[in-house]
Amino acid sequence: MTLNLIDLFSGAGGLTEGFSTHNEFNILGHVEKDYSASLTLKVRETFHYLKKKKKLKVYRDYLNNKIDLDTLFKHVPSSILDKVINEEISQNTLTKIFEELDSKIQNNKVHGIIGGPPCQAYSTIGRAINIKKKESDERIYLYKFYIKFLEKYNPDFFIFENVKGLLSFKDTNGKLLLPQIKRDFEKSGYKIKYEVINTKFFDVAQSRERIIIFGSKKEFNDFPTLFFNFLNNKKSSKIPTVHEAFCGLPNLKNGEINNNYTTEKNKYINKYIRTTRNLPLTQNIARPHNERDLKIYKLVSFAKQSGINLKYNELEQSLKTHKHDDKFLDRYKALKWDEPAHTIVAHIAKDGHHYIHPDIRQNRSITVREAARLQGFPDDFYFEQSRTAAFTQIGNAVPPILSQKFSETIFEIYNNLF
Repeated sequence: MTLNLIDLFSGAGGLTEGFSTHNEFNILGHVEKDYSASLTLKVRETFHYLKKKKKLKVYRDYLNNKIDLDTLFKHVPSSILDKVINEEISQNTLTKIFEELDSKIQNNKVHGIIGGPPCQAYSTIGRAINIKKKESDERIYLYKFYIKFLEKYNPDFFIFENVKGLLSFKDTNGKLLLPQIKRDFEKSGYKIKYEVINTKFFDVAQSRERIIIFGSKKEFNDFPTLFFNFLNNKKSSKIPTVHEAFCGLPNLKNGEINNNYTTEKNKYINKYIRTTRNLPLTQNIARPHNERDLKIYKLVSFAKQSGINLKYNELEQSLKTHKHDDKFLDRYKALKWDEPAHTIVAHIAKDGHHYIHPDIRQNRSITVREAARLQGFPDDFYFEQSRTAAFTQIGNAVPPILSQKFSETIFEIYNNLF
């Protein structure tokens, strides 16, 4: 049985990746407003197509800069690339998006819709700043567009992912938004259940708490409860560490590039990260840093390996550049080898101060590839178009390893019940 999905607010495709790796699921279309992320989605669709056709040499040539993007895309039917709809979901674009999706869906049944609207509006980070623009922040009610897709395509189930801050977020009337979202989903014919999931318990080398809302048509009464029961049975007894996730990556100094694997491997890398043979390492480029930051990085990383989170106000005066050293005390943060990473967020696109490499000798912030591994992306996943765009896509993504657990869970339930 093949289950057809629509992917909304797709980003780079972290949520769909776990479904794309299973032949039992078919992605009918992605909708994503960001151009760079849309290109990443097209490249990923190309990868899966070429892998299925045993033509990965073409993809390898692209990664090795032997062919350009246009040449890569010429090896793929337009119907594959056209799955990606580069549009912002809004009242003005809804009819156009529906028309494009209808042309791809044709007479196929849509079994599921997956995705999560941009989370910045609900996040506790920057909430004090965002409150000033809450009245005009359209992101707050993007979930209502999600419901329009449910009403039009009538899927059996949906997965809605967002930040934990949604639990405490209040709307423009000062009322908690989540109960309203729940009521609106139920009015559209769905029974829902939600839980806060920490990805570190699901084989992701990162502590990342997200709220997962799972809904199903009311005639599938037990589906939401079964989803979380089956999912929680997939929790791992061992939490992966930064050390495990970085295995096989070469040493780098700040400003250096090294896309050559070492000979090291481990079970974690073999299972989740290096899942395709004979492809090169990519996007393993270290940012350049100024001398002041390098001194701070070394101090913060050294303290972290001793279990201490060095605060900004504890730095010597000569290293401080901000007058108010009583604010943003965790301006610099290091990773620790024997723990999962703290949450990777899109701010990593602006600087790497929150993600200092645990190896004091390397003394730098992490690369795109290292961030991707901590977010659970396989090494064969390539992010378009720039380092900044890649970091943004990674920080906003659902970890593919977690979405793989979602896909396994859903397929098991379908096999058992339907």
